[in-house]
Amino acid sequence: AASAALNDAVEGVVRRLLEVCTEHGEGASYALGIAFDARRLDLVESILNSPRAIALPPTQPNSKCQLMLYCLDHVQTLISSKYFRSQIISLLTAEFEKCLPVYASGDAESTQKLSAEEQAEVRGLLFSGLCRCLVEQDASGRVAEILHQLLQESSGAEGLLMASQIAFDILQMENQSFQQALLDHPLLRAPEAPAGDPENSGESGERSTANGDAPAPDAEKKEENKEEKKEETKAEKKDPEEETEAEKKKKLLRSILSGEAQTAFSNQFLQRENHTDLMLLDLYKRSIDTRSSLLHHGVVLSHMLMQAGTSCDVFLRCNLDWMARANNWARFSATASLGVIHKGHVRDSMKLLRTYLPASASSAASSSPYSEGGAFYALGLISANQPSTSVRDYLLEQLQVAGTASEPKQQGCCLGLGLVCMGNAEDSEVYEALKQVLFLDSAVAGEAAALGVGLLLLGSSNAAAVDELLAYAQDTQHEKIRRACGIAVALLMFKKEQEADALIDQLCKDSDALIRYGGMFTIAMAYCATANSGAIRRLLHVSVSDVSDDVRRAAVIALGFVLCGDRQQLAQILKILSGSFNPHVRYGAALALAVACAGTGQKEVVDLLLPLSSDSTDFVRQGAFIGLGFVLQQVPDAACSEAGAVRQQLQRVIADKHEDVMARFGALLASGLIDAGGRNVVASMFSASGVLRQEAAVGFCLAFQLWYWYPLIHMVALSFSPSALIGVTISSAPALKKKEEKAAEKKDEKATDQKGEKPTETSESSEVEKYEPYLEGMSKLRVPAGWKVACVGAKKGQFAYVPSLASLEKKEGKKQTMKAVLSTTAKRNRQQKKKENEKKDAPETAKNEAMDVDEEPAKETEVTKNEADASAMDVDSEEKSEGRSKTEKGEKSEKEGEEENKDGTGKEVELKNPCRVLPQQLQCIQLLPNSRYQPIFPGRKAGFVLLRDTMPSDPDEFLEPRGEAPAAEEKPTEEKEPEPFTPFEWSG
Repeated sequence: AASAALNDAVEGVVRRLLEVCTEHGEGASYALGIAFDARRLDLVESILNSPRAIALPPTQPNSKCQLMLYCLDHVQTLISSKYFRSQIISLLTAEFEKCLPVYASGDAESTQKLSAEEQAEVRGLLFSGLCRCLVEQDASGRVAEILHQLLQESSGAEGLLMASQIAFDILQMENQSFQQALLDHPLLRAPEAPAGDPENSGESGERSTANGDAPAPDAEKKEENKEEKKEETKAEKKDPEEETEAEKKKKLLRSILSGEAQTAFSNQFLQRENHTDLMLLDLYKRSIDTRSSLLHHGVVLSHMLMQAGTSCDVFLRCNLDWMARANNWARFSATASLGVIHKGHVRDSMKLLRTYLPASASSAASSSPYSEGGAFYALGLISANQPSTSVRDYLLEQLQVAGTASEPKQQGCCLGLGLVCMGNAEDSEVYEALKQVLFLDSAVAGEAAALGVGLLLLGSSNAAAVDELLAYAQDTQHEKIRRACGIAVALLMFKKEQEADALIDQLCKDSDALIRYGGMFTIAMAYCATANSGAIRRLLHVSVSDVSDDVRRAAVIALGFVLCGDRQQLAQILKILSGSFNPHVRYGAALALAVACAGTGQKEVVDLLLPLSSDSTDFVRQGAFIGLGFVLQQVPDAACSEAGAVRQQLQRVIADKHEDVMARFGALLASGLIDAGGRNVVASMFSASGVLRQEAAVGFCLAFQLWYWYPLIHMVALSFSPSALIGVTISSAPALKKKEEKAAEKKDEKATDQKGEKPTETSESSEVEKYEPYLEGMSKLRVPAGWKVACVGAKKGQFAYVPSLASLEKKEGKKQTMKAVLSTTAKRNRQQKKKENEKKDAPETAKNEAMDVDEEPAKETEVTKNEADASAMDVDSEEKSEGRSKTEKGEKSEKEGEEENKDGTGKEVELKNPCRVLPQQLQCIQLLPNSRYQPIFPGRKAGFVLLRDTMPSDPDEFLEPRGEAPAAEEKPTEEKEPEPFTPFEWSG
């Protein structure tokens, strides 16, 4: 009784403190933290509904609306219990539903003090927060109703813009099954296509003949009747003008939910803003020993990472003879690298890889099984997390054709199928096909099949599949298969937390080290980003006590997954482990820092990795280089003083022929990672809105199996996310054309007239016909080139692109250039100096000195300008010969120049849409008040931002999405060579 009374008294004191925080102070967020730790749902509800929180305007920090958003943003990191977290999500859903009707009508008392813009902002925040909660609850039906409700609104384009913004936010959560459920919902389902309509009969019809080398049986017949079918289709198809406004809105929303719009605009950004330094790759190619297959492979992987998602493979096409040195599995990996470079181009995938795909779809015989297997793997990488029925069916067919004759083709098909069908646990046909390959007991193919099963059943916790994988791991004698089965089980338990505890205990107590190895990654995936104290305690115990070095290394790497949301705590823990006597523990510490701190450039993290880069063990140096490559992504010297020194160290290690091959290979990977995606992407575990990315967790987990299998490094592309601010509007206004585009069109028309060809028969027009169904739904989604944002308060060069190697060499050359001085010139200079000294006593000394000072620098400036022009011409000629899409000397990008020249002056730096915006740069981004385009959610400063057009009838300049690779990539083959010199005779 006494203890109960004491507990009541303590609870009373805590309640009074919470009341003080919520009613009289500014500590409502602290009160919510206490309620979270106490796991008291009633306290959370009372804080949210306190009189002061309700009375405050919703835009104020401690208002009810802002407190609900605070709970939603921190529910993942502050609450360790999954059950209590689900209760909080249910409570927030109910509160959002209560608040939404209040702000949906403008005549409510609580909205009288808000402007129309503020009311729209609050309404958008409530809709967005509610949909986030519903996605966590897997309530696709309610989300579909909300989106349909917004589409039905008649108040201009506000409802459509808001629905489109919410759709983009849903894509950031990377829940493929949820997206498909929305697309299949009756309220959002596309209207049924009329019989015989090839455009709406599915994607498989479009792609079945995409590979020219392996046409369908009736492909030729279809080509002959192509024009006739088009005429029939036009007659049957409804006139677009007769299409209702509701159908147009639904079609546009479906283009977003399917991921097509996001992929198109992201690829467009990566292509236009590609800042890859190809001179570095040439330097690496010349630095390595041609006899070392590992270093050759490392350069190929470095190029793959640098050009990830940019669709620019100029380096490979210009070095075909050098690439041909890759043999066996190195050729498999080199071919698969094309999938990373062209990631997202699902509609072009078969066309891009037709050179490497089998010439006959029904024949198992092959002259190059490694290239074909790599092409299958590349198909999966291109279509990763973007379901494609045609690619899935094609890989399934090829897997059955390959049989047991070719392990490379089996591995490529299994990995490709897992990537294409990621998270689609209901696809029993693919599961049975992968399981059949697994039970063949082939080491290489079985490993890929097990990983494919893990990708297919990602996060499903399928008990039957877990039992089958573990049972087969106990039966087989192949270490590759046993290890892969453990990783597959880890993928199945993604984000299951306490539900996976029984399985984790079983795996960690197994006598087989390979099964315990899988247990460590099961902890990593099940408790990813939760900072769960029990999981951390278990991993730390294994990292210092297990008898297997592999298990200890995996335990330390798993700490990076569990603590990726709490970098400060991770750095404190790994500070001790990085000094361990065991090199495997030190290696794991480097990769754990890479998972959690990629792209941050934190000084304490760099200080932990730099000593490891000079470790006495070769593979520890490799891990340190990889960790530095991740941590310093998109980090210039102005933001981190060690960034430039690390880049120089990487170049020095790669060129040092006395350095160990393992370390040089790690330096090559780090060089690709540090400049990944044309210096426009970062490997982040979280989206711009702070949501854990499923695709990134999978990518890190599989890529860090490079210790055993190098082709899995390609999986790191799943973790890449563009650091972009892309403003998108919905407009049917006429587009203004640039002068360059008009000149190019006139040039093309002139060339066509000279050749006597019809414009309708060009390959470009055929591409437009091919992508017509795709672009039809996005006809109103546009990227306005005139929208700008301001970057205020940043230091000079803090967020600028890293200077290219050519520019650095040019600057050093200018500094080191010495002018030759003749004796007569020196004599004349001495006389002139003597006269100047005599003039100092004259009354007009100051005036004469000013004139002298002004004249000579003017001459020097003119000379310097001429030298710079000549140097720029030299650099341009070199870059054109290498096929570079963008010159970084003569035509420096506008954003980079503004950042470098103005950031430190206190002036606003205007960034044009689309632009690169780093996570550290968000606090400096400000929206321009008098802009024509205004965000529908004013607080958005990164990712996709839907814009309201205040002048919809006026024309503007738009950047249209491209369906194919940029034209700059084709320059090396289309560009005319310079004319030869005119013949002459030497008469001297």
